Amino acid sequence: MLKGSILDTLSGLAKIDLEDIRHFFGADFPGRVRKREFVQRLGAFIVERPSEWLGHMLERDLRLLQTLVEAGPEVPVIVETPDYPTVLETVGLLGYSVSDDNVKEVWIPKEVYDIVSPHIAAAIERGEEDGSFEMERAAFGYLSLYGVLTVDEFYEMTLDYNMWAGRWSMEDFTRRLASSPVFKLCRIDIEGEPCVAAPGIYDPSKIVEGRKEYKDIDGFRRFTPEEAIEAGSGAPEFVFGLGSEEGKRLVETLLALGYSGRDLVLEEHDIWMNSQMVWGDDATEEIFGSVSDKQDEIDSFDEYNACMEVVAAYANSLPKWLLKGYSPNEVNRLKVVLQTEEDTALDMILKNPYMGMFVRSASADEPCPCGSGLSYRLCHGRNPN
Repeated sequence: MLKGSILDTLSGLAKIDLEDIRHFFGADFPGRVRKREFVQRLGAFIVERPSEWLGHMLERDLRLLQTLVEAGPEVPVIVETPDYPTVLETVGLLGYSVSDDNVKEVWIPKEVYDIVSPHIAAAIERGEEDGSFEMERAAFGYLSLYGVLTVDEFYEMTLDYNMWAGRWSMEDFTRRLASSPVFKLCRIDIEGEPCVAAPGIYDPSKIVEGRKEYKDIDGFRRFTPEEAIEAGSGAPEFVFGLGSEEGKRLVETLLALGYSGRDLVLEEHDIWMNSQMVWGDDATEEIFGSVSDKQDEIDSFDEYNACMEVVAAYANSLPKWLLKGYSPNEVNRLKVVLQTEEDTALDMILKNPYMGMFVRSASADEPCPCGSGLSYRLCHGRNPN
């Protein structure tokens, strides 16, 4: 007999959502049946064939499941609120409670625990051994580096990975890619064009539209499979370029500011993501949040400014979605530029009409309007403009 709450969860979903779950989970029953029968069949598949649908999950979902199984049924685990939820939360197989914008509690219901606990370890071992996890990281990596690709562009990029990995024939790889959870999760249409977008991007069409401003950038910058794997590892906290000179200096600076462990990972990811969000009003301020949040612990303006320069240098070294994977340093576009005492406002605007850090005047002891947390006289008030 099917578990009651799983059926209740599925019954509360629209037929189109149930179709998506069936497709994502790899369920092989016909979809053209009444909703009541559809729910029964999908519920039976979830209950009776966990080793199959677990094989269609993202690595991130599986590792979260493993953590929750180890904690025990109905035991809440506190996790950081990511850019996008897990598939298992979305379809209602996990319980969760959002306590604030930064963290939430997630738990595994007893009936789901009973279904998956005997199979989760084997599913993770399978993904590690057969190359599925590595392919997933590479696929996520290309999306993380480019933001949005057409399906054809995505396939062309991932073929580079397949040739490098040497695991599968082209036909087998094409089949695996088409059925991969990355493709299923990230597939969208933009103005009728089949596309794939990085998870966490809420309006991919904005990237496609924004690229029209840079028509002189001919084609995408090509990344190696190793770079793609780097950019796609650690989901959902994607980050890239920490091994570069700019990246190493960033890590040293964040460590010196007191970030470590998970906090360090999250700050690195936030800088990466905010460096991409150049169309947001708060994008520039958010890029430097890891420094401004620690301003009370920084001894001088010069030290504060040095930290900001490190973040700016890293941001300018990163591949940009709008620039088709090229960095601002490579094409001299979309640079983050910090004001210096030698720079006039006009010079700054000419250098960078997009992301110069300009603020209105304020009285000397007011908080600086740039959001740094410093007083105006110690921040932008040092060089009124």
